[in-house]
Amino acid sequence: MLKALCHCLNCHKTTSSTYSTNWVVPQPAFKVVKGEPTTYAAAGGSGNTAKRQFCNQCSCVMWTESPVFAGIVVVKAGVMDDGAFEKFKPASETFTSRKPGWVPCIADATQFPEAWQAAAPAKE
Repeated sequence: MLKALCHCLNCHKTTSSTYSTNWVVPQPAFKVVKGEPTTYAAAGGSGNTAKRQFCNQCSCVMWTESPVFAGIVVVKAGVMDDGAFEKFKPASETFTSRKPGWVPCIADATQFPEAWQAAAPAKE
């Protein structure tokens, strides 16, 4: 599971902050165990439709899915219990080109000026 901060404009608006804090989970490992979320679909920074899932009880954003990151679910870390933020150390930051200049980079986190990119396979 990848832990990442996202500085895209949609995350600015969704969180009313400078970034969202996310766990990137493979689709097959993701399962909703209770409740039925409400979906909001809108064009993301890439122009593709991003679908954000909200709790229909408290309205918090729970996760996002998009064709840009097919096969994965981006879970908002704030919905997790048991001290999730204390255990969270981002491995990457995405859309850093949209990050306010006064927000420092996370030490040792891979920086992506735009969307997250998987590492290219090694050439033999």
